[in-house]
Amino acid sequence: MNRRPTSPPAQQSPEASVQDEVLLPLPTPAPTPCRILGESLASLVGASLTVVGDSVYVFGGFDRFTDEVFKSLYRLERHAGQSRWTRIIYTKGAAPSELSGHSVTLWNDTKLVVFGGSSEEDNTFFNQIAILDLSTMVWSHPTTTGHIPEGRVNHSATIYQNKLYIAGGNTANPSSFADTLLILDLETLEWQPPVSFVKRQQHATFVYDHRLYLYGGFREDMGRSNHLSFINLDTYAITHLDFESASAPPLTGQRFGQICGDQLVVVVVTAPSTAATVRATRETHQPQIHATGVWTLDLTSMQWQQREMGSRYGVCNWHCFAMGENDTAFYLFGTEEDEPYDYYAMALRVDLQELGIVVVPPPQLGHDLVNLLASHTGDFSISSSLNDEKGEVRVHRLVLMARWPHFAALLQSGMEETVQSTLMMPYGLESLQALVIYLYSDSIDQIRQRGVIADLLVMAQVYELPRLSTLCIRRLHHPMTIDSVSKVYHCAGLAGQPGLQHSALAYMFQHFGAVSHTHAFRSLPREVLFQIWDAMPDNATIVGYTSRSPSVEQDAGRQSDSEMSGVDS
Repeated sequence: MNRRPTSPPAQQSPEASVQDEVLLPLPTPAPTPCRILGESLASLVGASLTVVGDSVYVFGGFDRFTDEVFKSLYRLERHAGQSRWTRIIYTKGAAPSELSGHSVTLWNDTKLVVFGGSSEEDNTFFNQIAILDLSTMVWSHPTTTGHIPEGRVNHSATIYQNKLYIAGGNTANPSSFADTLLILDLETLEWQPPVSFVKRQQHATFVYDHRLYLYGGFREDMGRSNHLSFINLDTYAITHLDFESASAPPLTGQRFGQICGDQLVVVVVTAPSTAATVRATRETHQPQIHATGVWTLDLTSMQWQQREMGSRYGVCNWHCFAMGENDTAFYLFGTEEDEPYDYYAMALRVDLQELGIVVVPPPQLGHDLVNLLASHTGDFSISSSLNDEKGEVRVHRLVLMARWPHFAALLQSGMEETVQSTLMMPYGLESLQALVIYLYSDSIDQIRQRGVIADLLVMAQVYELPRLSTLCIRRLHHPMTIDSVSKVYHCAGLAGQPGLQHSALAYMFQHFGAVSHTHAFRSLPREVLFQIWDAMPDNATIVGYTSRSPSVEQDAGRQSDSEMSGVDS
């Protein structure tokens, strides 16, 4: 029903009357649980639930009361305000065997990747991969190579940059908690060496900021916590966080989690009309709050926030949860009192935008300006004054005037460069291109060459770009490399950065044999070499010396520290 305002007073203008006639929509009430039509999935547990667009796929699982394991595939479809379960019968290729405790992960929006699980046979845990192409409904069973893992159940699975990450779960030897992260390259089908991680089962994992996070689940003592661990997917460095906050989710009931933008969404559900929640919160010293609802953890500030409590969560016994990474809604599936054994008879779909939980797109300004730079529409050029460097970088005056005080002062001075629209600088063309990329994007993430970053550090000092200076220092500190450390040492001195220069010098002394054979070290100015030797302790000695002829030294190039392991003081 639409609501109209009352008739306007007689003195109002006709224009005002027309505006007042605009229909004002009434607020839409929050969705409540609805009954699902179609097939009955009965008391199915241990199944996988995967969100694909507006559909939810359920595969495998076992009946809680008969222990029969299934390999059926169901799809939930929503149409005209109704939801219906449909069993998918017609697929091509051999479907996986009966499974429970497995994982099914969406890959490239068109494929379901199945891993692990167990059958009716005790201690038979699978490690095979099966893939269902949703565009053709064809099953395939690719052969994998590399470090083939043992089978797992009750694990988590996440796909990021075409790699499948398997975390936690149980293994069959002897039903122990797995403590490694498995990594499968889905393009080459090669298993990488396992990486140490966290012992957990029935937990949630997701990727944020190039780190794999693990939240919740059961520890080896089958206790629960709000523990959060994450692993850097480049270095495999692990961090553990254990929260003690009155705003954190309670440790009662079933707990589900998934990522939405920079927010970890946690849903906690308990059976309705019981006193267990109150008793449990008193025993664990949690605040006296309703235990069913939605919480979020802001991953940028690591602050918990309770988002919603309400009666719509408490009218059913919820058994299952489904949400895709960075989806805008989640599903709960459960039962009512009149049908206690049909675990998928009722559904509640919660729109996260109603709770203020949205995926904020990353900033686009730098990306757009870099695209402008690539359009070659610049009205000014920057060139290298070095004899062996040819070419130029076309730039836009307005962008550089806004981003680079030195350039703005140059244009205002009326010097020859402003007339010729050309600026000559005593750096290599690659380093000048990197400087321009920074000025357009405010980032050096896309710049990989450490020698170029060392040049940027010097330019940041000369042209008074403090943010660029700090970005370069951070990148050059970790990790140091044998090939580039000599140039880092030299440029740190030119830029007046003694801290970075000291770190580079310490690394050079530690790997002196290998460093001294690099082209960068042998190209250092004479005064810089003397500076390095002056810093060497008086009692320094070279250990691990092996006699070599000059020809062998030339062929060896960059030898490892096994032959000249460094300076020992």
